[in-house]
Amino acid sequence: MTPERVVGMISNRFATIDNFYATFVERNGSRINYGDVISKNPNLFKLEYSAGTNGQQIYCNGKTLWIIIPQRKIVSEQTLSYGDAGAIYTKAGISRLTSKYNFNFYKERELKPINSFDGKELDIAGYDSSLYTAEDTRLAYHMLLTPKQARVDRTGFPTIHLWVDRDGMIIRILGISVVNTPVEYLFTSIKYNVKYDEKIFTPEIPEEMQVLKDGLVPNN
Repeated sequence: MTPERVVGMISNRFATIDNFYATFVERNGSRINYGDVISKNPNLFKLEYSAGTNGQQIYCNGKTLWIIIPQRKIVSEQTLSYGDAGAIYTKAGISRLTSKYNFNFYKERELKPINSFDGKELDIAGYDSSLYTAEDTRLAYHMLLTPKQARVDRTGFPTIHLWVDRDGMIIRILGISVVNTPVEYLFTSIKYNVKYDEKIFTPEIPEEMQVLKDGLVPNN
């Protein structure tokens, strides 16, 4: 196995996927959330959180992004400008990832259980993924990604860990920010090419919700 073959596996896998569904664990710093995600080519997605965010929902129909916060009865609405760049779990998103990062193996070139990774190696204060990976014995190639350009834009990560299964599916992704903050997703219950109406990527906003344009969110 070579890094180039793994990249080819990923590209081939996502070339055949029109849409994707999974349950996920999301980690951002020390905060851990759970939910479901649906992603559709080229850049549509929906995240519904079941725990950790009081029912927050995120919608994107390719042109507009909505963040719905039921507890505060507000909706943050933002017009997107990235065009067809694509969400990560789409063909366009994978193309962007492979064009911007160098791929190599973290250590071994063999398939390894996801739960075999000891996060203490990262030297991130308080980081421990065993809470949500301890029972996950799925096999994957553990890849380490570094930027092809010396400078990383504000939305990028100087280091990304990917776990890629034998079919080329990314089942775990861990980005480490410039300030050593982990941002991680672990995907389970994955389904491909389920028929979804594109209407599900545009939210129905209740009248009592306050809509804030251009991504503005009140401080209190």
